[in-house]
Amino acid sequence: MTARVRLILGIALAVFPLLVQIPFTLLGVGFDYPDILRRPPAEVLERFAAGGDSLVLTWYAYALCVVPFLLAVIVLPDALDASPERRRLIRALGVISAVTQLVGLLRWTLVVPGLASAYVDPAASAATRDAVVVAFDTQHRLFGNLLGEHVGQLTLALWTLLIATTQRHAALRWLGRVAGGLFLLGLGDGLATVIAVPGASLLGDAPLVAFLLWTAWMIATGVGLAIRSRSSSRTATRTTPAAGAAAAPPA
Repeated sequence: MTARVRLILGIALAVFPLLVQIPFTLLGVGFDYPDILRRPPAEVLERFAAGGDSLVLTWYAYALCVVPFLLAVIVLPDALDASPERRRLIRALGVISAVTQLVGLLRWTLVVPGLASAYVDPAASAATRDAVVVAFDTQHRLFGNLLGEHVGQLTLALWTLLIATTQRHAALRWLGRVAGGLFLLGLGDGLATVIAVPGASLLGDAPLVAFLLWTAWMIATGVGLAIRSRSSSRTATRTTPAAGAAAAPPA
């Protein structure tokens, strides 16, 4: 991997978690996200319909933030100090996590708007609204709970844990391990929607804490890659013979 590619990769990793905060914050203020995800479907549909086009576009921007992350996870393994087998596993986990979360977010742009419009339509009958609620709940459990929140979070946790084991700095290794472990613990929050899970009320905060720690870990990892790229670039410049100079004869 060239120093330029490593620099771009480092910047992308550092900027991505900060970029995500923009639509995430807007959704929290205007749509009570992520708490809204555990509210009754009827309330979610009414709140979504009231949000209008600006809410749909905010969800779309949130989804598009995953695209640079997807590109980064494809390239990142080549910059890691790991075996070829582990690099392939890290790349596969990263791609699965990015794609499943992208699908989970895009449903709010391409699926939910139609359901919300049908639900709040003044001409809709009670039977129609009941059918819309069933359809919304089904897609929410499939694309949200199953793909985005469970498969996406599970593979993200494993991706983080595997990368952390390859990092040189002890602080980064431990930060990645703690974030990945909390992501795994937070999976119980989704399971609590279908079965009784001990301490479920506390598990709901685990993904949020994990994301905050993961954000710090990602920024530090990206900055570290960028610094290493600059260092390797300067080293290569110092060791490259000047233009027109004769190369030293072999020893």
